[in-house]
Amino acid sequence: MPEDYLVDPVDSKRYSVDPTDSAFNAMSSPYPAKPSYSYRSCQQFQGGSTSVGMCRQTSSPSTFQEGNRSAYSPSPESQDSNPPLSKDPSTWTVEDVVWFVKDADPHALGPHVEVFRKHEIDGNALLLLKSDMIMKYLGLKLGPALKLCYHIDKLKQAKF
Repeated sequence: MPEDYLVDPVDSKRYSVDPTDSAFNAMSSPYPAKPSYSYRSCQQFQGGSTSVGMCRQTSSPSTFQEGNRSAYSPSPESQDSNPPLSKDPSTWTVEDVVWFVKDADPHALGPHVEVFRKHEIDGNALLLLKSDMIMKYLGLKLGPALKLCYHIDKLKQAKF
């Protein structure tokens, strides 16, 4: 047994402290911190056609690590969008719907906004959506689909 872990025989309440103990150096670890990564879709423009790729984003939003940086163009989801001008959802554009979906539940529905752009879901189409259609055609899982239906129902009940 190492000597600095032995109890001092004179005073049994005193222990020797190991300065390399991780409990004492929790804030200054000898190991470098691992960067956290998240994935999100990004638009790539190649020869006039648009394809959706994946960008790896580090914890710093300004640094994207991607194979072809010159092909990267920020997706519309990264641009700031404004709330719908009209309170009547039947007059909403696709971008108004995207804002509504992101604002309704950014965590559960925010990652799915590109699907609403892809399928050109405007205000009228949003009001017609049902949970089975959302899952089958938009590809959302049951949980996010039900949450979206809840927000659509609240929207229908609101007086606009």
